[in-house]
Amino acid sequence: MPLLAPQHKLVLRHLLSRGGSAMPSELSTDIDLAVEDVLNALDHLHRTDLAAPMPHTPGLGEGRWSLTSHGRQVGPSLAKGESLVETTHEAGDPAEGWGFPWRPVKKDPPVYAENLPRPVRRGRKAVRRPLFTLHVPDRKPERRRWGLLALASLVTLGGVALLLTNIRQVDIEIGGIEDGVALQPSSIEGTQISFTISGANARSAELLLDDFPVSGVQRYGNRIVWVVPPLTEGSHSLELVVQRRLYGETSSSLDFSVDGTPPLIGLPDVLEPVPMNEPVTIAGTSEPGATVVIGGIPIETQDGSFVLELDEPPAGPVSVLAIDRAGNTSTFNMIIPVAYPRTQGVHVSAAAWAHDGLKNSVLDLILAGKVTAIEISLKNESGVVGYDSRVPLARETGASTGLFDLRSAIEELHALDVRVIGRIVAFRDPILAKHAWAQGNQDWVIQTADGRPLSKYGGFTNFQNINVQNYNLDIAREAAEAGIDDILWDYMRRPEGRMDGMFIPGVGLDDPSPIIVDFLRKSQILLREHGVFQGVAVFGISATRGEFIAQDVAGMAHYVDYVAPMVYPSHWSRGEYGVAHPEAQPYDITRASLADFQRVLDGTNTALVPWLQDFSMRVPYGPAEVKAQIDAAASLGIHDWLIWDPTVTYTAEGIVAAPS
Repeated sequence: MPLLAPQHKLVLRHLLSRGGSAMPSELSTDIDLAVEDVLNALDHLHRTDLAAPMPHTPGLGEGRWSLTSHGRQVGPSLAKGESLVETTHEAGDPAEGWGFPWRPVKKDPPVYAENLPRPVRRGRKAVRRPLFTLHVPDRKPERRRWGLLALASLVTLGGVALLLTNIRQVDIEIGGIEDGVALQPSSIEGTQISFTISGANARSAELLLDDFPVSGVQRYGNRIVWVVPPLTEGSHSLELVVQRRLYGETSSSLDFSVDGTPPLIGLPDVLEPVPMNEPVTIAGTSEPGATVVIGGIPIETQDGSFVLELDEPPAGPVSVLAIDRAGNTSTFNMIIPVAYPRTQGVHVSAAAWAHDGLKNSVLDLILAGKVTAIEISLKNESGVVGYDSRVPLARETGASTGLFDLRSAIEELHALDVRVIGRIVAFRDPILAKHAWAQGNQDWVIQTADGRPLSKYGGFTNFQNINVQNYNLDIAREAAEAGIDDILWDYMRRPEGRMDGMFIPGVGLDDPSPIIVDFLRKSQILLREHGVFQGVAVFGISATRGEFIAQDVAGMAHYVDYVAPMVYPSHWSRGEYGVAHPEAQPYDITRASLADFQRVLDGTNTALVPWLQDFSMRVPYGPAEVKAQIDAAASLGIHDWLIWDPTVTYTAEGIVAAPS
């Protein structure tokens, strides 16, 4: 059914306002349209609230009509047979002053007909004049209307959707901290955390820490800044809540943790002894997510556990560092001892090995199964190097004597399935001390308080001096390259006596024991590279009074495979360990003194290989006294030992081989 064109609607409104008594047939004639079209137009005007029949009018054509605007009557009502005095309007627009939507409403209120009820106001419906007229040829007016309406609806919906999207989108940019970060208390305190808000009013924002509002928030336009106060350790959540008109609230949050506790390291202080030159596995635990660094090798610990495979046991304590996500650190030193083989041996001087009779007596002990190792002096108490050494300083000082051939001796003893231990007397060295002093190298020598060479022992070299250290290390390297099994260091100490009674260049009156321990660290690295074990001979008193001679047994144990305490019964004063006459009670004094060394070495897995006595001083020693010492050690579970006799004449009857 065709609709009335806009220009016809305008004429129809004019006719209604000037002659409301006209019938639809009369109106159709005036606007050149069919009566049916006029009726449809009037009905449309009614539905759009532009013209409405009065309530008492029963029919469309016969009833009273009124011109309205937005549901309100703006002119007199008209009925069939009634006439209305024509109102004067300005030329050009008959609708002027009646408040139609496309014309401004006059300031003066409209005049309503007397005795007529005022219509009830309905909801406003926006009616807008089109900016331009669409003319689609060969298309019926109804279809064009609905097409335009659909297009307008789509455009409107798209615009509304875009508007809603823009209104709903709020961006919050957080600066100064990352989500999921772990920080130390000192690192988080004072941190400025900022929130930059886009798409909402920052004044409506509220900052919550662990669901509680925080104080001290500073606002700078669309930016909020919070300076973090001291926080307790643990997990925290930070949330910014922004209120939005019509769309409720939006928020942005992050989680972080405050951690000031160093991570734990789950490792034994000392591993079980492992074979020399064989792979070793280090396995332990730490805090999940921490990084563990073992010997400079970083290992990730996602679940808190870590495993490191090494080709061979490292020398000395292994440094273990754990770093958690917050940056807290823990350090740990672990010892990986090597399994020291069963050692039951005797001492042999260089001169004795060069003597056929003494050498053969030692070989008889080997053939009888009494011993499994031979300790032979490489450099003795006099500073004499017993073999033909190629070390430059040994040849320069005249210390190299060539009493025996080192390589041949090692090969001969290895052929008998006997281990060879090379003894080096390190810092008691009269030959080197005299040579250095003569060359003007006074700092190589330990001196008296007034600056003279210390006469004790004929000369004592300065263990702090790098040249003295390197000289001894060169001899050890030469022996290792020749195939020696062990290096046993002796006189790894300072001279007895008061520190203020001597002068040690570069040391002064400080405790020199750390210097001596550090020398053993250097030598262990050297010897471990050649697969050579390292031991240190110490005084019997060093378990309890090592500071008197700068022998820190516990510190030494970190860098040696075994400790060899000289617990000779003849070297104890009467009453030591409650033993009335130690030299005459070899079992009692040996057991008591070795128990002290076991206590000091407990937990280190460092082997204990005591020096036992087979020589006489004030009390004659024979098979019974030697066997008593071996039995005393065995009572403590110690089956390794070395027996000392400076004359290399051993009491074979008293030497009892320990069980294998």
